[in-house]
Amino acid sequence: MFRYLIKQYVRNISRRKLFSFINVTGLAFGIAFIILIGQFVYYEFNYNTGLKNIDNIYRLVDVGANNYDADYRIKDQILASVPGVKNVSILNKYGTDANAGGKVFQIKDMLVVDRNFFDIFNCTFIHGNAKYALNTLDDVVLTETTAKNIFGTADAVGKTLRLNHKYDMLVTGVVKDLPENLSFNAEIFVNAVNSPKQRLFYKMSCLSFDQCKYPFDVFVEVEKNADVKKIEAQIASLNNINSYLFPKKIKLTPLKTNYFNTGFDDSNLMHGNVELIKILSVIGVIILLLAVVNFVNLATAAYRYRLTEMGVKKCLGANRSTLIKQLLIEALFTCTISSLLGIILAVLFLPYFNRFVDKPLALQIFNDPVFFILFAGFILFLGIAAGFLPAVVLSKISPIQLFKLNPYLKGTGKKYRGVLTVFQFAVTIILISGLIVITKQIDFVKHKDLGFNTEKLLYLKIHFTLKDRLQVIENKLRQYHGIKSLTKTLGRPGEIRMFMQNYETILIDSTSLKVFGIEIIKGRNLLAGDVDKACLVNQTALKNFKGGDFINQKVNGKEIVGVVSDFHYSSLYNEIGQLALMYNPNWSVCDITMRVSGPIGNAISYIKKTWEEICPDYPLEFGFYDENFATMYKKEENLAALVSIFSILAVVISCMGIFGLSIFQSEQRIKEIGVRKVLGADAREIILLLTKSFSKWVIIANVIAIPVAYYFLNQWLEDFAYRIEISWWIFVLSGLIALLIALATVSFQAIKAAMSNPVEALRYE
Repeated sequence: MFRYLIKQYVRNISRRKLFSFINVTGLAFGIAFIILIGQFVYYEFNYNTGLKNIDNIYRLVDVGANNYDADYRIKDQILASVPGVKNVSILNKYGTDANAGGKVFQIKDMLVVDRNFFDIFNCTFIHGNAKYALNTLDDVVLTETTAKNIFGTADAVGKTLRLNHKYDMLVTGVVKDLPENLSFNAEIFVNAVNSPKQRLFYKMSCLSFDQCKYPFDVFVEVEKNADVKKIEAQIASLNNINSYLFPKKIKLTPLKTNYFNTGFDDSNLMHGNVELIKILSVIGVIILLLAVVNFVNLATAAYRYRLTEMGVKKCLGANRSTLIKQLLIEALFTCTISSLLGIILAVLFLPYFNRFVDKPLALQIFNDPVFFILFAGFILFLGIAAGFLPAVVLSKISPIQLFKLNPYLKGTGKKYRGVLTVFQFAVTIILISGLIVITKQIDFVKHKDLGFNTEKLLYLKIHFTLKDRLQVIENKLRQYHGIKSLTKTLGRPGEIRMFMQNYETILIDSTSLKVFGIEIIKGRNLLAGDVDKACLVNQTALKNFKGGDFINQKVNGKEIVGVVSDFHYSSLYNEIGQLALMYNPNWSVCDITMRVSGPIGNAISYIKKTWEEICPDYPLEFGFYDENFATMYKKEENLAALVSIFSILAVVISCMGIFGLSIFQSEQRIKEIGVRKVLGADAREIILLLTKSFSKWVIIANVIAIPVAYYFLNQWLEDFAYRIEISWWIFVLSGLIALLIALATVSFQAIKAAMSNPVEALRYE
């Protein structure tokens, strides 16, 4: 029986090669993208699940402060006072520089932890021992990859490296790299005691000189089957020890679900992009629906070619259920072939998709049993869903209907095909509208006037330990004729580092406004005698003063002597807030800003050469202000690229289906076309006849798509404080593009039918 079904299936697809090609290819593209998106979602939802004891690990949350920060001393109190707790560890994460062997390495992920960390997170030591790895302040543990990058293949234990250009550390252990789908990455581990000793990097908050707390993330591993609520209540009671050091209200949140828990401020652990998952999932389902719509459209349209087969089988005793089974199995065959082709396409597209989502995805269909079962179940469901409507339509044919003019030969299913085709066009119009709006918004924010002159303006990051070389760097840069002007600041537009008395703050010098091209609209500029005495504010801050007057107003004890024009110091997601510009050259400088004249390449070469001469043991970090602001919208650019890809794919799939339907339509009306031509109809009239119905579908699709597109695009634009208006012409243009695509697709077959010989048409069948 099965062998017979295969032979029958092969015979049917060989008869209608073009229809079969469109069906298989359309489904294959849809399945390929579902595989990629499914792999991404599967990867995201498996974050942190690789830890053996993941079900028993919790994070301590300070509910009152809405973050995960707690003083490091709470760890010892929990271990000493709370039964049911197996282990507790603390963690902070920073970036740093490491010097070794005359080279400098940029470390993005330095974890400040205690020794318990290695037990809770199942770290495997390749060299060294967890019990003795972080005994002293100067001990450091490296991951396997970091050890190889810094010391090569030699055993790193016992070797030294300098962290943050200041502290010489001894390597006491090397551990295997942490899993890729863990909420935090690690390159180097250092002892958490460094923080209260105010070494390396640390967080600190003080009520007085002798009452300070050092916040960490606190991980609590409970005993198996422990009462977590009871443990939570006992930890909360610890605030009686010291109300400042300990959170007033705490909560334990499972690490297993932490990746998608974005309800609390978190600076140390990564979190999933829920919006991206939603967008990818919705678009993936839409693309698959388009492919299924094509399948159903073409299958119901092609029933005409199988009427005889169905009728003869019924005459020979086949019942309706047998025919439905046959047609569903054929649909499953098509889905299976499409899925195999889809896997090949997914493998080809995977590197580009990984670049977009920034994840190291690998296809797990044949490696992961769970993923394979999910995929097989999906193909089974897809085959049944896609083949159900054609099976029901074809199987209800009565043998007697083969011998009379009846609705089947007049195009039953036309309404269904019309509805499905309208859906295809509506999706296409929505995607095209979305692409236009997203592209316009990105162009708007990238080219909007920032309020200061970014032309040939670049910044050079200065490490705080370079204070003794700062003057040498500045003098050397000023000597170059291609650097027009230069200023030193702590913070800069695009990277604010200070916050004072509800004002975001940048420390500047007397030349900063001129270098940036920022105008003073009231008062005066800062002078040499204003050091640590005066400041400037922006227009937004001025609006909050009574009567709009800054005279006798102060910020953090500094007198306001002038007002500068508003300029964007952060992305256009946010409105311009209150900004203070203060003059204090005694603070550590973190940026040198330069206005370049002449060839930019020559200036960059000079800066690199100067840096190598003066700071060879520090990494060179510089950038252009316009490029820096542009990178703030990388997420939107990725979204635009995604919508572009899916829009093109949606158009291609829709065109394949429309092309198949146009072939069917022209073949179904071949006698009518012949008669019309004999009676004098010209080619233009024939083409209009065959394209009219598709034009009607596009118009209906516009009516449906425009309000849907407007709603979702307006929701997306609300994320921006500064945004474009959605104009009516965007939807008109999208509709016209969809119409032109439809007409271009249909016209090929329409012209072919219109130019055919009417004699051949009348001899048809």
